[in-house]
Amino acid sequence: MWAATTCRGDTMAEAKATPTIVHGAAPVEPLPITPERYLSPTYMQREADNLWPRMWLFACLERDVANVGDFSVFNLGRESIIISRTQEGNIAAFYNACQHRGAKVATEDRGCVAKFVCPYHGWSYRLDGKLVVVPDNNRFCGGVDRNERSMQQVQVDTFAGLVWICMDNNAAPLREYLGMVGDRIAPFHMENMTLVGDQTVRLDCNWKAVYDNFGELYHVEHIHPQHAMLFDCPTAQVELFENGHTGVNIIGHTVNSRLPIPEEPNFYQKVQLEKYGVDPALYNGRNLDIRLDIQKIRRQKGPELGFDYSELSDERLSDIEQYNLFPNMMITAQPESALVMRARPHPTDPNKCFWDKYTFKLVPNPEVAARAGVEFRPSNPKDLLPIARPTHDEFEQDDVIAGRKTMDITVDQDVHLIRDIQAGMHSRGFTSQILSEEEARIQHYHDWLDYFMGERS
Repeated sequence: MWAATTCRGDTMAEAKATPTIVHGAAPVEPLPITPERYLSPTYMQREADNLWPRMWLFACLERDVANVGDFSVFNLGRESIIISRTQEGNIAAFYNACQHRGAKVATEDRGCVAKFVCPYHGWSYRLDGKLVVVPDNNRFCGGVDRNERSMQQVQVDTFAGLVWICMDNNAAPLREYLGMVGDRIAPFHMENMTLVGDQTVRLDCNWKAVYDNFGELYHVEHIHPQHAMLFDCPTAQVELFENGHTGVNIIGHTVNSRLPIPEEPNFYQKVQLEKYGVDPALYNGRNLDIRLDIQKIRRQKGPELGFDYSELSDERLSDIEQYNLFPNMMITAQPESALVMRARPHPTDPNKCFWDKYTFKLVPNPEVAARAGVEFRPSNPKDLLPIARPTHDEFEQDDVIAGRKTMDITVDQDVHLIRDIQAGMHSRGFTSQILSEEEARIQHYHDWLDYFMGERS
């Protein structure tokens, strides 16, 4: 699966991406990817009717509904769904709409309640959505059937510390839907990681435009120059899975194989080495040894820090894996961290969307490390402290462009450009996309999108 880097003189050999591995081609022939699907209100409505109700969607964190009474609200377009921990200790999910006159019952994003009470007329529901109190019930002709007027349930399940919902109660189970991608993600045990960042940026683009951006590496060398100092993107391995999921495996703790090999470790490599108490000067003239040695260091010191790498191969201790989960979610997994990002459509405007970013870290136990005599130097000293759940931070695209907010350097660079991509698709001079082999994940995604949208049988 993993591409190898080679050396030629004082530079790496010309990099060539390994062939794409296809595990599940879409059962349709590719169609041109035209601007309509990014710009059209009609297409947006068809997504609301045919796409979102059929898919398993990441809704909230399992930790946000850890205790009885905890709830979280998932908003997607015009739809709103409550996820709650019931009195019996189960997780329930149901539409956030009172069955009396349709008002939203939960008006906060998260909280803890004994029951759900509609703020309009006081209809009350249990934590599982069952209607229990109707004020002045005798004033309704024949009374209100509480079973019939309970809030409407949706499917709910958990995986990797995340809660997922599906509005189609006849859909296949979550793990069946995730397939091989779920098997790939599970060994990282994201459920044991700590949330350290919760951000949403409001973007001036269609949700698929930003999602496409994270479905290819073709743009990386043009707008993310820092990646050349830590990853070898040109040799990345692309995989295409059933149900529109895709993946890419990138060699990490190395440098871009199209560039000369640096004599000394660069800034990013130094940070990683120093984190484990290793002197970067030991790798002067030995840059290509860093990747294999990082694998050994993590394998040796991980257990001493309370980290369990027993389910991860050596390559997974140094490299980076990104999985795009159809239709709107991305997980980037590494041994001690993970990113979960998600695109959500605007309720009414196809030229706008929400881009959510959740940042997770595997936090070492300082007492365990001290007893083992391990010197662990995180780039942020707070990484060694117990971390409370971060407050959700929501802001505008212009806040990132102006430097008032940051989602990390890579995401910021993408945010700078995405508005212009959306604007360009409105031009009469643009009729359809043309994709390179490095953008195979985008074509695969849109083929499955067409399939689920019913474009072709």
